[in-house]
Amino acid sequence: MSFLAHAIEFVVVAGAVTLLVAVTAFFLGRHFVRRRWRTVRAHVATRGVLASLSLLASWREWFGGRATRNDLSRGPVARVRRRMWMAVEDAEAAVQHADSVDAPIAELPAVCRSLRHAADELDALLRLERRLPAGAGRPEGVRTQVAEVIQASGDVQLAALRACSDATEPQIRSLVRDARDEVEIVAAALSRLRSVTPRSR
Repeated sequence: MSFLAHAIEFVVVAGAVTLLVAVTAFFLGRHFVRRRWRTVRAHVATRGVLASLSLLASWREWFGGRATRNDLSRGPVARVRRRMWMAVEDAEAAVQHADSVDAPIAELPAVCRSLRHAADELDALLRLERRLPAGAGRPEGVRTQVAEVIQASGDVQLAALRACSDATEPQIRSLVRDARDEVEIVAAALSRLRSVTPRSR
C-alpha cells in the first residue's frame, strides 16, 4: 500500500476518533452541567447575578417604553444601529403576524420593505460615521433620519397590532360568550342534579 493510502487511512481514522471523543465529551459535559446547575443556582452569588440581570432587563424595558425617537438615535453607533434594526424587525414581525390572522394590512408589507431598504442605507452611513475620529463633527442628518425610520417602524408596528386586534376581537368575543354559556349550562346541570339527588340523613 502506498504512502498516500496510508496517510488517507490515518486521517480518516483520526477524524472518526476525534469526532467520537468530541460527541462523548459533549454529552458528558452537558450531563455534568445539568446536574450541577441546581446547586449553582441555589448559591447566593448566582441568585444575586440573576437578580441583577432581571433588574437590568426591567430597566431596559422601562427605558425603551419612555425613550423618544431622538433618544433612540443618540449614543454609540453600534447601539443606534441595533435599536434601528430592532425597530424595523419588530414592525416586520407585527405585519407578518397580522397577515397570518387575515387582518387588513393594506400596503404595510411594501412599507416594511421600504423601511428595510432605508435602514440598509442608514446602516452603511452609520458604519462610515464610526470610522471618523473622536473629535470630528458628526453629521446630524444621519441621526435625524435614523430617528425617522425608528418612528415610522413604530407607527407600522402599531398599525399592524391594531389591525390584529380588530381582526381577532369577534373571535375572542365569540369564545368568551361560548365559555360563559358552557359555564351556565354546567351550573344549571349541577343545580338540577343536587335537587333530584336524595339527601342522606
